[in-house]
Amino acid sequence: MVQGSCHCGGVRFEVEQTPESVMDCNCSHCRLYGSLWAYYPQRDVKFEADDTFIYMWGDRMLEMHHCKICGCFSHFTVVGQTDAKMIGVNARLMRGLDPAKVRLVQKNNGNDHVFWTKSDSPPLPSHDEPAET
Repeated sequence: MVQGSCHCGGVRFEVEQTPESVMDCNCSHCRLYGSLWAYYPQRDVKFEADDTFIYMWGDRMLEMHHCKICGCFSHFTVVGQTDAKMIGVNARLMRGLDPAKVRLVQKNNGNDHVFWTKSDSPPLPSHDEPAET
């Protein structure tokens, strides 16, 4: 069991399994908040407390949840779905997660290839970059 919470405890969650990988998205929002994303089916994330406000931007497909009290970027969900195939929870909020044992994947959603993290693999392309042929 892996547990996580924001700084003040206004958002608390647990998942059964340690993530196999975490994603460093370098879009402007994730970069500003320093998020690392662990992905799970929405039904697998159990929120004990979820006192958040929602921020949406860009294509308005994701609801970015921030704690109403301390402002931590805790998780994101898919707009209009309560049982999404995947949502992201901020792995930086997980207690006891050993970064040396979790693979880091970078995704170039900022379209500038600038990351604060280091990875042995090249970044995944942005969703709006043309696929290489």
